[in-house]
Amino acid sequence: MRIEIDVDDKYANTEVIIRTPKITQEIEKMIALMRMINMQIGVRHNDETYLLDIEKILYIDTVDRKILVYTEDEIYESDLKLYEIEMELVERDFLRVSKQTIVNLRKVKSLRAEFDRKIRLTLQNGEQIIVSRMYSDELRRKLGLK
Repeated sequence: MRIEIDVDDKYANTEVIIRTPKITQEIEKMIALMRMINMQIGVRHNDETYLLDIEKILYIDTVDRKILVYTEDEIYESDLKLYEIEMELVERDFLRVSKQTIVNLRKVKSLRAEFDRKIRLTLQNGEQIIVSRMYSDELRRKLGLK
């Protein structure tokens, strides 16, 4: 793969062109990561692919080696790995709260301290997620509670 960057004042907008003999899984991942920059993530539901605005995401979870993306209304599946999603969303008020879960902090309704330094998050839809001890200090810091 060859990457070429041409920086010049003559360009009014940024443009990305992918020239390839065929669409591979690697290219699909690159496209998915670029869409996340535009605050969208490519997801699947009922054999259809959607561009989902990330502000609609409540949380992202790993279940049986599948990456599931939860919104108020639907559950979608993503082809990206959890760490790939985390890298793109960490600057956008998302935080990993356990080995398998990333939460949209803008969708948190309340927090409750649990035993053993864990935290129970209640999301705007009433769903509850446990923040593991390993991530609880980072959550408090990110929310300005420490």
